[in-house]
Amino acid sequence: MKQKELELGCKFLEAFSSALNNNKHLQKDEQMINIRYSLIISLIVSIAMVLSPVTQAAEFSQVTQQAQIKLAQLGFAPGTADGILGPRTSAAIKAFQRQSGLPETGKLDNVTLKQLELSTPAPQVSTVEDWRSVPSQDELDDLVAHTINNPNFPYTDYRPNAPAANLDLPGLAILAAMKTSSDTFGSGPPGTPNSTPKTRKTMTDCLMTKPTHWADITLHYYCQMALPRQCYTYALRGMNTPGNKKFTRVEAYESCALNKLPHSTHFTFVTKTQPQVFQYVMFGQTNAFKPEQEQAIINAFYGVKNPADPRECRLKRPRRAEDPNDGTHCLVNKKMTPMLKGKDT
Repeated sequence: MKQKELELGCKFLEAFSSALNNNKHLQKDEQMINIRYSLIISLIVSIAMVLSPVTQAAEFSQVTQQAQIKLAQLGFAPGTADGILGPRTSAAIKAFQRQSGLPETGKLDNVTLKQLELSTPAPQVSTVEDWRSVPSQDELDDLVAHTINNPNFPYTDYRPNAPAANLDLPGLAILAAMKTSSDTFGSGPPGTPNSTPKTRKTMTDCLMTKPTHWADITLHYYCQMALPRQCYTYALRGMNTPGNKKFTRVEAYESCALNKLPHSTHFTFVTKTQPQVFQYVMFGQTNAFKPEQEQAIINAFYGVKNPADPRECRLKRPRRAEDPNDGTHCLVNKKMTPMLKGKDT
């Protein structure tokens, strides 16, 4: 049902209610009138719940939306590409299945998705946990001790399109570190400590800097810091460094931590509150971490309860430059433009 149908339904109920009031026989029985009023109100609430954006959004699926687009391209009629598996989409799927010699289920099972040349949805994790403990300094030193871009050590293989390392994250520790940063520098969502339009804009501007070689968790984690970012960013870019040398990630951290570069004073925030978390998140290559864990942490930080709800995603979670603008950027299997890839450092 659509919004117009809800309005028509409400008008009908209003007319029905008016008829009850005008019926002299029923007016004599106030108890019966009250009962019928209760039924009317209950019916209105039920219709509103069915048509509410939250209910509809809960059915949204990016895979369904991709299938609708593909079905339309193939000449079928799935209706609006809204990501909701409605009657028209189901009928289009059945027609496609019939033509392809598949069981006519009207559902996007794995066989149908394969026939449509679409991938199965990536797992969506809703609860953040410490999927691993925070690495010790010895562990971190071991991770970065190898020559970079060595395929045998994927954590520091920064080459474009290097194989994913798929490492676990200390989710709760990263989430706590992000909140510590945002509460200190006011970069968090409205209503959080020290948050102002100006401090929040500083954070969202950071997300739009297009570092396409940085993982999602790396960028969102980093952008919660304001002043501490200055030393590290300048070092990576070769600004205010000896001979304008562009430092590696490890060199930039060590130089800022040891107060060897301009703006190092502000970087003491990192070394005092989250040194191991910073190093583990910032030193990893583009696809170092499991994407479902990354998105769970980021969504939890911004308070996104239903990542599949485009409205909630747009409202609560700021986009990075490469994110899609259709409200699917909270999903694991979102389509980024351009796709993230490394750049040799």
